[in-house]
Amino acid sequence: MMKRATLLATAITLVFGIAADARDPFEDDWLSPAPPVGPAPDPVAFVVPAGLYYVTDTYMGDVVATTGATTTYSTTTVHESTGSFARVIDTVDTGTASAFDGAAFNGRGVLSDGRALAGTYYENFVLTSDGYLPVSIVFFQDDSETRRGNSATSPSPSPSPTAVPRPTPSPSAVDTATSHGSVAAEPSFRPGITTRPVPRMLRAAIALAPDGPALASAEVLRGRLVHFWPRAFDNGVPTPIRSWRLVSAQPDLVSAASGGTEPLAAQWIRMPPAAVRWSLRFEIFTELEPTQRLEAEISISVRSPALID
Repeated sequence: MMKRATLLATAITLVFGIAADARDPFEDDWLSPAPPVGPAPDPVAFVVPAGLYYVTDTYMGDVVATTGATTTYSTTTVHESTGSFARVIDTVDTGTASAFDGAAFNGRGVLSDGRALAGTYYENFVLTSDGYLPVSIVFFQDDSETRRGNSATSPSPSPSPTAVPRPTPSPSAVDTATSHGSVAAEPSFRPGITTRPVPRMLRAAIALAPDGPALASAEVLRGRLVHFWPRAFDNGVPTPIRSWRLVSAQPDLVSAASGGTEPLAAQWIRMPPAAVRWSLRFEIFTELEPTQRLEAEISISVRSPALID
């Protein structure tokens, strides 16, 4: 009996020992701490090129127009948007070279003497999932030239002599005899006709060419350098300008605040608030009346050009 009890105790001891040594092979995986979860990194922000703006006017083509002796080189647009963006990359004067010469899809024209046209280079972008992608460069020409005629004036032929009619005595005149027996008519005392001098009417205006028409308003493209020519008229006849001064304006860039025979060059980079038209107001003096102050004003509407190829 004691032997059987001893064997039973030994068996129970072995069973508990085996159970104590048994372990889950994945126990360490469940007990090891999970790695910390940090915040997801922010997506890479798009790089916006400096001076980029949404366009509202689409490039249509280059225009060369001649009026009298003046040829004007300009660019036409249509008021619509292709969903693209643009920025000004260079503004050049007549004959000045640019790093973008040859890069514009529409090229850069020349004057009749071979000098390159003045104007503005724009770079066009489209927005993709990878950011703003440059797609084209276009040149907006803005220049003019006036032919200077050298034709000699031929002398006008001398007028052929004409007989001067002699005054006829009035039938009512009384003839009187002179001491030599000749007859002389009694002089007439009819009063002569006098004319009143025409009063001088001086006025001033602004044009986009040296001999262009006077304008009350003008549309300009954003970033485009535009020349404004002060003009004066005496009873409708152009008269030389002595000096001008810019009294009020909102351009982002102007060539000067005053001048003489040269025009004012102005450029707008900012867009005005909706339904707002800016203006340029000038004070002008003429060679005809150097002390008489004239005023001229032109309202400006700024538009953003869209560029396509």
